[in-house]
Amino acid sequence: MSAAGLGLIGDVGATNARFALVRPDGITTAARMYVLNDYASLTDLIDAYLAQESARPEQAVLAVASPTTGDQVTLTNHPWTFSIEAVRKHFGLRRFRVINDFAANAVAIPHLADSDRLQIGPGSPVADTPVGVIGPGTGLGVSALMPMPGGWTPIEGEGGHVTMAPADAQESAVLELMRRRYDHVSAERVLSGAGLVNLYKPLRAGRSASCPIHTAANHRSADLGRRSAHARRHGDILCDARDGGRQSGAAWEETTGM
Repeated sequence: MSAAGLGLIGDVGATNARFALVRPDGITTAARMYVLNDYASLTDLIDAYLAQESARPEQAVLAVASPTTGDQVTLTNHPWTFSIEAVRKHFGLRRFRVINDFAANAVAIPHLADSDRLQIGPGSPVADTPVGVIGPGTGLGVSALMPMPGGWTPIEGEGGHVTMAPADAQESAVLELMRRRYDHVSAERVLSGAGLVNLYKPLRAGRSASCPIHTAANHRSADLGRRSAHARRHGDILCDARDGGRQSGAAWEETTGM
């Protein structure tokens, strides 16, 4: 595929990466997904993608799960590190930008259609006011979008690393158990893929040895929720913490006896 006007776009998380091409007419190709641990470095991964597409782009933008404060970028929850300028030179790019992944999510918010939105909880959205953006994945991504005279401005941040605050005695008991394992229990320790297991373990403590330990991957199974009261309860806490609601308090006594 010709390099003239061709662009590469990518989303590089801590577990998976997705890439697509933007053609000169603005059409975006179907994204391909890759597992980071299958490759030694970011350049190896992009080389593999471009070989599959037989493409040589002249510009690129990557959204990465990391702060972007200089030329050197280190992923927050993965050992990869790279130089923006070295990557640009490696691929012969005319322009190459690296931005925080949740800053990228934030700037997409104004482009969402009504069909892309699902309301959680009561209330009505207020137009032209700050927008918070949060998303659990391997870690916890957080950003914001501020209305300014010149348009919307994204606010980058690492809000996933703030200290997790309990909303009631039930959550305090769980966080106290987690503090025995971690010096700092951040929001990311709870609201993330690893948080699925981090929450499940305190609920399992002191229970029957037959109660299995689950991984983040199989804990997402709806069938697991039907089979395991502990998994259901931990899912309730996860959703309550994310949404700021107290939607499932009665289930605590049923599953923990507390």
